[in-house]
Amino acid sequence: MNSIISIFNKAIEKSGIERKKLSMPSDIPFKPETVKELGVDYFQTTRGRAIAFGTGLKLANPRLKVMSVVGDLMTLGGNHFVHAGRRNMELLVICVNNFIYKRINNKSVPFAKSVFSPYSTFEEPFNFPHLGNSCGAVYTARWTALHTEELIESIAEALNKKGLAMVEILAPGPNYYRGIEDIEHEILKFYYDNSVVKNGENPRNAAIIPEEKIVVGKFTDKERPTFIDSYNSQLSKILGDKFVPHGTLPLQEI
Repeated sequence: MNSIISIFNKAIEKSGIERKKLSMPSDIPFKPETVKELGVDYFQTTRGRAIAFGTGLKLANPRLKVMSVVGDLMTLGGNHFVHAGRRNMELLVICVNNFIYKRINNKSVPFAKSVFSPYSTFEEPFNFPHLGNSCGAVYTARWTALHTEELIESIAEALNKKGLAMVEILAPGPNYYRGIEDIEHEILKFYYDNSVVKNGENPRNAAIIPEEKIVVGKFTDKERPTFIDSYNSQLSKILGDKFVPHGTLPLQEI
């Protein structure tokens, strides 16, 4: 996980965004000494609440850049993601996807004994980029944690997007399988070797399925009015000069 923090650090530097203006709510329990090196405001939220927390931060102070880091978007927090996309809330959502896929490209993924599910699972995983794109995200991308340069580029780019951006990072999770820490890098290397870069691919075609390689790349890059832009536009039409657009007052007057 420290390698992901290192990627965040380089991406923030590349984005040109002042660290004092960047907030990072996360439902992943990063160690404080690990996050400290980022030099940003860090908030440890309860599971599945990082996007809702980030939305509150953005609405309270529109000048902030908010990067919500989530570890289990498949269950808790999924509805927050859907509505953040619909509203085009200006957030960058980083989904660290810890899911372990059993077969990729018709090959068995390196195996560790399950802790939570001894009989494995039959459920299909989400296609996050497709979900994000369908809900209105202006930017979607997916990379494995070993695509370091591509991840740095994507996160830096996404941080400067106006609207909801999402970047999925495939990183085997240490909490799902007993002994996975011993083969974590082996699984990650397998994902990397069995992935194919398809920038601009329709995210509908980016589902991770057992018979094919993992599709990675930048999929969505478009423009839409943000939630705050739409709010200001609507109230300005109704109230005219009586309305002060949200986010335009000097900080000391907020």
